[in-house]
Amino acid sequence: MALSGTLASISAGGTTIAAVGTATISINVPAIDVTPIGATVQNYIAGAYGATGSLDIFYDQASGGHTTLDGYAIARSFNAWVLTLDTNQTISGSAVITGYEITAQAQGVTRATVSLQFDGQVTIG
Repeated sequence: MALSGTLASISAGGTTIAAVGTATISINVPAIDVTPIGATVQNYIAGAYGATGSLDIFYDQASGGHTTLDGYAIARSFNAWVLTLDTNQTISGSAVITGYEITAQAQGVTRATVSLQFDGQVTIG
């Protein structure tokens, strides 16, 4: 299924996260080498897939969604994440925040980068 459209919203635990500039979800399937000893060509099988994600947001601690992210990062809890495109297509799954970096510049915009590790199945629909 091809996804098309622009980012409409992203939510974590039912809370909409405001001011998201970029959202990325990557699904990865490792190739596992099963080549027998002495073989002259390599053989592979597909491993179990996993998914990671990242968000780049314009951070504002006054935003309820950003305060929620602060709490999730500290709590180390898995929450339901839903990325919705303007075409109503979604990518969803349960994920934990594995990285949370807030960057402030003198006289500039404060940004946050959020790294996610998904657990179990990621649904694209």
